[in-house]
Amino acid sequence: MIKTQGEEEIKKALLDSNYPRTIRIVMNRNLSIDKYTSAIVEALEPRMNGEDLGSLEEFKKLNPPVDLIEGAEMEMTIRGDTLLYKNATGGLGQIKSAVFTNALCDVFYGAEAVSPTHLDSVVKGVKGL
Repeated sequence: MIKTQGEEEIKKALLDSNYPRTIRIVMNRNLSIDKYTSAIVEALEPRMNGEDLGSLEEFKKLNPPVDLIEGAEMEMTIRGDTLLYKNATGGLGQIKSAVFTNALCDVFYGAEAVSPTHLDSVVKGVKGL
């Protein structure tokens, strides 16, 4: 069981897209949908090493052209090579790409995580399960 392992083992498991998880993003301020999708694409693209870049366009299309308001929520559920995505208006979609889901895990749980405080909170949460 991962929760009984040390911090490094938990971090290694978080990088493995075969461990299912849901990442919930809640906006703490208003943001244009273009800035939101651009930030995610910019974080993902270098981690994808030039592979399956079409999935980035698929991701953009999962978000309707409506700007995000404070409190808006998006959910990214990762299950192996599948991303199940719920956008801010409740729309559902999916992307099937191991390259994409592995890059997404690295964005949130890798050595250069976009939110180190999120990573620390998740590691502590797993330990407390």
